[in-house]
Amino acid sequence: MNGLLPKPKAVPTKRLFALGIGLVLCFSAICASILWEMAGKDYQHAKEGATNLVASIASEIDRNIELYDLSLQAVADGVKLRELGKISPELRQVVLFDRAATAKDLGSILVLNTAGDVTLDSRTLTPRTANYADRDFFQVHRARADSGLFISAPWVTSDGEYLISLSRRISNDDGSFAGVVAGSMRLSYFHNLFRKLNFGLSDSMALFNTDGVMLMRAPFDIGKIGQSIRDSQVFKQYPARQSGFYTTKSIVDHVSRLYVFQAVGHHPLIIAEGLALDGIYADWWQQVWLIGSVVAALCGFSIVLMFYLLAALKRRAAAEGRLAHLASTDALTGLANRRRLDDTLDVEWRRGMRAKSPVSLLMIDVDHFKTFNDTYGHQAGDAVLATVGRCIASSTKRATDLGARYGGEEFSVLLPGIGKAGALEVAEQIRAKLTAARKSEHELPTISIGLSCLVPDHERTSRDLLKAADLALYQAKHEGRDRVIISPIGWDKSGKRHVA
Repeated sequence: MNGLLPKPKAVPTKRLFALGIGLVLCFSAICASILWEMAGKDYQHAKEGATNLVASIASEIDRNIELYDLSLQAVADGVKLRELGKISPELRQVVLFDRAATAKDLGSILVLNTAGDVTLDSRTLTPRTANYADRDFFQVHRARADSGLFISAPWVTSDGEYLISLSRRISNDDGSFAGVVAGSMRLSYFHNLFRKLNFGLSDSMALFNTDGVMLMRAPFDIGKIGQSIRDSQVFKQYPARQSGFYTTKSIVDHVSRLYVFQAVGHHPLIIAEGLALDGIYADWWQQVWLIGSVVAALCGFSIVLMFYLLAALKRRAAAEGRLAHLASTDALTGLANRRRLDDTLDVEWRRGMRAKSPVSLLMIDVDHFKTFNDTYGHQAGDAVLATVGRCIASSTKRATDLGARYGGEEFSVLLPGIGKAGALEVAEQIRAKLTAARKSEHELPTISIGLSCLVPDHERTSRDLLKAADLALYQAKHEGRDRVIISPIGWDKSGKRHVA
């Protein structure tokens, strides 16, 4: 038996396309999840190693500073002993500085009086002639009784050696300021300590005080010593957290790193190690290239296609926006056109009716424009209209105000929510700006303005507002032009129209 074969169903192209993209994305998500987990393990391993190293270095520095601080405290307590002045200078040195640190990277301990002059020196019986009243540590201790151990910013000796000062306040029994005991520590101590560590090529280790001043950095760069890193990420966590980690780009050398930081004991110091992300993820990236090559090709195709479609949609939206703008804007003056004015007037009229608020309208006409056009030409006439448009635009400041070209040499200004006094002020401002422009452009004509102001209700329409403004404009022309005439037509409280 003969018969027609059934017509095959249309292939659901969009559905198959969506299914294919869905499968690619699903497979990509699985691969990405595996790779993400591997990256997380590498990151965690690096963080744990850096945390242990930072803790070890912080402990080492804390121990040495603590020993030196004990020496400073011993001197601060000893100088207040009354018997000190009764013994020989040699014995006094032993009593005061017996616990003074003697390591090669530690300098002498000085005792300063209230004026900042050196009175005692751990290295010599005859103290040096020097005054340190201008140093930051002296000023801090003089101002604050609770300053504790102060660690200064780096400073340079006359022979080019970098040091930091460690100091404590000496107080009288009544708590008043009695001087300062200060010692110095060579930054070479930290340099030698960091140099022993095994860093990657782009890894770093830094020691800075809580004011953000760099004390030492590895890899070593003398130009970085004393540099402020107060804007670094660590100070967004410290002092709320005494230790932590974060990932950011270094403000020193602009290398992206994982940073692990820890406060050095109770001292105003922070130690931080930075591990370059390139180093952390070096092995991981090889696996990414191996696993993700095919997936990346599929995703790349999909992304390119989506971006192409998105770009097409954006171009279409932009074109529609431009068309909408052109459809509602006068090309010569940049003001709204009559169509937009009519639409906006209807909206504001209804809003004014609900709010029982006035709506004002200015009708503006360029005086003797036809004669001006015939005398100077259409280009000059267009320039006049553009100038009037600028005067209107610069005088309508509120978002609800609307300046429009009504047609030919006629303009309108819609002022919702403004009474006669406010509308008159805007009208005179437009005339004043055109007068000011006329001083530089002598051939500009004048303008006449008709002003109407009504409170909308159900017995009148926005056309009544237009008609009243137009009649006022006609009256301004009749009375000699270059003036503002307010429409005498209004309504009393009962809603009955009357002539003022």
